[in-house]
Amino acid sequence: MLTDIHAERFIKLLGEESCNERIRTAEKYGKQWELFDIEFKPELSNNNLIFYAASKRYGKVIFKILINIDNVIDEEIPALKLFQGGNVCKLYAYSLEDRVYIMERITPADTLYESAPRSERIKIAGELFRGLHKNEVPDGPFPTYAEWFEAGKEGTKNRADCTALYPYLDRAERMLSDLCKTYSRKLLLHGDLHHENILKNETGSYTVTDPKGVIGDPVFDLSRFILDEFRDDLTSEPKEAVIDFVQKLGDAVGIPCKILLQCLFIETVIWLFREALSQGESLEECEQLITNMKTAYTLACHG
Repeated sequence: MLTDIHAERFIKLLGEESCNERIRTAEKYGKQWELFDIEFKPELSNNNLIFYAASKRYGKVIFKILINIDNVIDEEIPALKLFQGGNVCKLYAYSLEDRVYIMERITPADTLYESAPRSERIKIAGELFRGLHKNEVPDGPFPTYAEWFEAGKEGTKNRADCTALYPYLDRAERMLSDLCKTYSRKLLLHGDLHHENILKNETGSYTVTDPKGVIGDPVFDLSRFILDEFRDDLTSEPKEAVIDFVQKLGDAVGIPCKILLQCLFIETVIWLFREALSQGESLEECEQLITNMKTAYTLACHG
């Protein structure tokens, strides 16, 4: 199901035995769910096996095999189950045990960034955001947003090369604590709400895909969208342009610009510490993430 190059990459990532086990899982469920025209899509993920496929029952689907590198519980399937309906893509069939599922494949799948100018992106994202979050979340595998932050702090506490970055971690922690006193709702957040996860569908409206699942207040669920608006580089446009965008987005969703800028700073700290430094990446590899964090702090102070 994979080319030699892609198989080699996943063998390096997982080890040969685990890689072969996941490929056998893909073959098993491909047959069980009677999928055909299966095509591996390596550009969609570096860490999971994702295929486009067709189903006699469901039509065009995405066939996804989750790779549990760190032996933690996957939240993606439970999140899809709870989010689906309305403007979120449908989950058709799944196995929690084997961490595999098929879901609705959105077509033509133009991303929000590709298909609308900035003013329209703000309007569309605002409409989707206001109807996205669930009021009740059952007990389950979802971490809290504060736990995401704590994971980055804990995962880097012994890195001597990060000493100069720890003051930013401390500032973000205090800021997060203060925000959680005012914005204290515990709802199911998307966790990765950016333009590539907002896709134009056949009706010309938009569908949200790939929720990660994390518990917190909705104010924390727009930072990825802000970062992606500037292509994950907060220095790509003048600071005034970033602030103007955040102000207009805040107006669209009813959240003060100052609060969104603080959330943006906290998100850049989580991204740097939890998703990069705690995974062993070097400071050189994290140069852009560090720049984003410092820029976001300046913006938060401005706000």
